[in-house]
Amino acid sequence: MLLRSILLLSIVLMTSTQAQSIQKLVEKVGGGQMQVGEFQKKAGADTPTEIPAELPQETVIELEPLVEESNEIKQYGYDYFSSRSELILLDNLPAPTKYVLGPGDEIIVTMWGETELRETAAISRDGSIYLENVGLVNLAGLGFDQAKSKLKSRFERVYSTLRGGSKASTFLEISLGTLKSMNVHFLGEVNAPGVLPIHSFSTVTTALIQAGGVAETGSLRDIHIIRDGKPLMTLDLYSYLQSGNTARDIRLVDNDIISVPIRESSVHIRGKVRKPGIYELLKGETLNDLIRFAGGPDYDAGTRAEINRVLPLEYRTSETEFVTNIWVDLMEGSDIDLLDGDKINIHSLFISERIVQIQGEVKNPGSFTMAKGMRVKDLLELSGGVFGADHWQKVYPFRADLIKNDTYTASSEIFPIKLDQLKSGHESENLLLADGDRLIIYPASIINYRKVVKIYGDVREPGEYNLDENMGLTDLILRAGGFSYSAYPTEITINSIDPFKNNPSTLSTEIKVKLEPSIFNNFPELGDYKLKNMDQVFVRKRPEFQVQRNITLEGEVRFPGVYALENKEETLARVIERAGSFTNEAFVEGLRINRHEKRLILKRKGRDKVDLDIPLRAGDQIFIPKHSRTVEVLGEINSPGLIQYQKAMDIREYINIAGGFTLDADHSSIAVYYPNGESQNKTLLRDPTVREGSVIVVHQKREELPIDKTTLLAEVTTILIQSLSLIVVVIKLAN
Repeated sequence: MLLRSILLLSIVLMTSTQAQSIQKLVEKVGGGQMQVGEFQKKAGADTPTEIPAELPQETVIELEPLVEESNEIKQYGYDYFSSRSELILLDNLPAPTKYVLGPGDEIIVTMWGETELRETAAISRDGSIYLENVGLVNLAGLGFDQAKSKLKSRFERVYSTLRGGSKASTFLEISLGTLKSMNVHFLGEVNAPGVLPIHSFSTVTTALIQAGGVAETGSLRDIHIIRDGKPLMTLDLYSYLQSGNTARDIRLVDNDIISVPIRESSVHIRGKVRKPGIYELLKGETLNDLIRFAGGPDYDAGTRAEINRVLPLEYRTSETEFVTNIWVDLMEGSDIDLLDGDKINIHSLFISERIVQIQGEVKNPGSFTMAKGMRVKDLLELSGGVFGADHWQKVYPFRADLIKNDTYTASSEIFPIKLDQLKSGHESENLLLADGDRLIIYPASIINYRKVVKIYGDVREPGEYNLDENMGLTDLILRAGGFSYSAYPTEITINSIDPFKNNPSTLSTEIKVKLEPSIFNNFPELGDYKLKNMDQVFVRKRPEFQVQRNITLEGEVRFPGVYALENKEETLARVIERAGSFTNEAFVEGLRINRHEKRLILKRKGRDKVDLDIPLRAGDQIFIPKHSRTVEVLGEINSPGLIQYQKAMDIREYINIAGGFTLDADHSSIAVYYPNGESQNKTLLRDPTVREGSVIVVHQKREELPIDKTTLLAEVTTILIQSLSLIVVVIKLAN
């Protein structure tokens, strides 16, 4: 089927001689219902949708149909009219020299000098105006310049001071005031057909704007102007829109007719052109004209144009084979005829930037654009160079790796490069680079390992440090910023290990070094004890060193704030005493102590009292709230919230005030949380006491699987039968 389509399309695009020469071949592949003579008759020159016969055979390729394009592109030229909601023509514009006067035009006569006069008159329906002291003057059908001459002559007869040329003492000016409108007929594919009054100065384009513009079904290429019942001219708006040519944009007169026929074609063009859109082509215009209308190709346009074509009815061989794709090489010529509905796509160039990379011990690693003939040395120079005296010592000289990738097999291969030989001028190591190559330069330290020591404890900057060849203990302490204020410098602990010697009984060796603080007065001296790789140094804290142990006291005391404990066993009661005792609003039972982000529950001492004789610890946070005089009810109740506290009320009364239980409430699962952190659950025998600040929580019923009554009855019946059988057996054994 595909071969048949290709051959039939080739017949369409060839001359009659070529078509006859392949007719037999078409019949051999099963495509022979249409005869060559019949085809030539259908594809004759008189056919309006003639498929071009001059398309070069070698540019025709049958492909799968294009995916239907989106609505991103629009009809070209119509927004020139639709983007203007109204056209503003100023009445004070100077009248054109060939403007023809008619009924409704207003004439303004102004004289100044020895005689002053200003008079306004409108041309009547019979074409005349009446001026005082001058009388009736007929101006109908005269151009504005002719009317000015006629009026000046009539005024000079009356006012002698106007005569004399340069010696005249009175001067005359004639101008137009309000202008008549004229009626123009708009026919065909316009947005507002009919007879419309328009401005007197209107041209074809401005008249169309005043009439709402051309409908998208109308032609912009073949607009007809009819005057006095005879065709006057046609206007191609593309000439105006493309190059600003106004030569044929004539000025209209009263009763002119503008007729807009249906557009001949709609040809789509998208892709790499400056103005993608839908254009109207006239008969004889080609792909070259379409590209010109679209602003020409973009800078990155390719040389191939794709034409997606729906064959006209007379050229379709079946109901399923009606779409064809044609590829045109624009370099060979784009003088190709197009059909209505053709969709052209100008593809872009395949621009691929060629990149090579360098990484590792170079001054400027990264990616670089590859030039033709580029080699390893060129890439090294772009990255800052490695052969200079300032950098060569940092580079491993015996090996660099050039990694070449094979995009077809998704594999890569290593090509070793001897940098020392490349430095000496061996061009065999200066390999040619290709797109995607990656050069790795290794550091000189690649054959060595890093030696480190660690220091912990009371130094200003503990951590890991590089081990210098002659680094001593005091040198490391200096590098770590020296001792902290709390350090115990007299005795330093060092843990050493030999990672290559395994001793089942000893994991590491501990060495204690005694130092005198005065040793750091001799900065030029190196430490006596030399450190080894992987040594760990521990600087301990002075056993007797301590700082203030602070607690925070907030809320209802007279002097809240931060307090330092006076002794290790100082109690909360003593600190509150130092803080000036409680305020009158303090709710002592709600006192809260947070220790290490956990609440500490205080022991109760009778009703509404707590034990304040608890020893405090550094970091404790104490908060004494105000009296709330409320109880909060939460959980499965109808109206949860705060309720005023009353001593005589129990749990049930608080729950009833809060709206009672919900349907999901578990009446037996109720808990009371007290302000000091304690809690109690309701039991069958006793309800917890409710105190000020308490929180009552009613829990939800547990979800239980529904009981299958049939299954339950069967199981009970089975148990009863088994029990009776056992009783019978026991009785028999007893007898």
